[in-house]
Amino acid sequence: MKNVIILDSTLREGEQSRGVCFSVKEKILLAQRLRDFGVGIIEIGQPGISEFEADACIEICNSVSDVDLLVHARANRDDILAARKTSAKWIGIWASYNDISLATKFSNRSREWIKEQVTQSVAMAKELGFMVRFSIEDASRTSLELIYDLGMSAVKAGADRISLADTVGIWHPKECEKVVKFAVESFDREIEVHLHNDLGLAHANAIAAIDAGATVVDASVLGLGERAGICDLITLAAILDKHYNLNHYNFKHSQDLAQAIARIASNSIEHNHPIVGRNSFTHVSKYHVKAADNNPQSYEALDPEYYGRSRSFTVNVLERKDQQRLNSNLIVKTPFIKGASELLHHRDGVGFRWVFMDSRIDERSQVYIIERTFDRDYAGQSEAHVDSHAHNCDSVFAFMGNAPDGTGLTVRVTFGEGVQTTTQTFSSPASVYIPANIYHSYEYISGTGRFLNFVLSPNYNESIVNQ
Repeated sequence: MKNVIILDSTLREGEQSRGVCFSVKEKILLAQRLRDFGVGIIEIGQPGISEFEADACIEICNSVSDVDLLVHARANRDDILAARKTSAKWIGIWASYNDISLATKFSNRSREWIKEQVTQSVAMAKELGFMVRFSIEDASRTSLELIYDLGMSAVKAGADRISLADTVGIWHPKECEKVVKFAVESFDREIEVHLHNDLGLAHANAIAAIDAGATVVDASVLGLGERAGICDLITLAAILDKHYNLNHYNFKHSQDLAQAIARIASNSIEHNHPIVGRNSFTHVSKYHVKAADNNPQSYEALDPEYYGRSRSFTVNVLERKDQQRLNSNLIVKTPFIKGASELLHHRDGVGFRWVFMDSRIDERSQVYIIERTFDRDYAGQSEAHVDSHAHNCDSVFAFMGNAPDGTGLTVRVTFGEGVQTTTQTFSSPASVYIPANIYHSYEYISGTGRFLNFVLSPNYNESIVNQ
């Protein structure tokens, strides 16, 4: 079969995910990480939509090398001229052509007008030296005749690649395969697919498209995109690697890449997400644990080390009692004092620990809150509150002294590990946000007050990385 590459659209499609907006520095950093992961081409944005976006695309092009970059554009002169200001190798021009588009977006335009816009835009982009991808938006609701009509106009104008977009995410794999096969046979060009995941079929459609002859598939990290998103980059790369022997990808970077996107996009990684999810290489059933501990191949077809992960075993301790986890009523519970012995990496030290909330206090809870109080000044008796550790979820330190303005407590926090370690001593009041998977520790120095630790997990110990 022909080589298949992934076009990563995290920086463009990903910003159409609710609440996601990357800074220019973040886009540059992510583009470099995507290149290092092994994607074939990166879609970096649409310079024609604003001056800020144009400047961002220019800066990314100036900062990221050794990978092809593509800018997105509508089929009009202004968007093509905006794209010209960048040094991107590729331009992606798009237009829609079906009855729904004419009725809802181009009610005062004809198909001939749309086709003329496409022809002129593609020809202009070629004259400016771009490699051109032309995308038929909403191809999944466009007849084969109309796909041929618009696609052939783009081909005749010089398009180097034709992309078929399942913009609304409704393709069945058999229909996707039929349309892609038609495009492969009709256009003497590479065929690309852009597949939305509204029915959870994006990856199935990607496989169908590849088997029908598509050589480029769009994806984004964690599947970020409009509505339910598109193909997930790391999952798709793993499929190509496992089933098509396309070993282009440096999976050692997969976890860091996914975590970077999750942090920037405030979008946590699902525990059962393929490859990068917390549970992806975890064995729970007692029978599975016993067999996999003896020989991992008994219940593993994917080697966790290959993907930069590690195997873990955990056995659920199930208590089938009268749980009320769907109860929405007000329930008031009493916190309790607990020693450090129950918490991994913790030391007893000075002060008292109150557990205010976890799944033991209220079985509905999805958070852990512990308070450590210092009722008198223990200066000179300080020791690290906890050895360096990391959680698989976000957490927060909050420090408050006993003075009315919150002053009165001095603490030391250490962040990171190895050469990236940072240590800072400061006074209350203070708040410290701790992203998931960042190693950290805390040490009481002097004063009176309290320390609060909020962990976004119902069980503190189960949230510890490499526990």
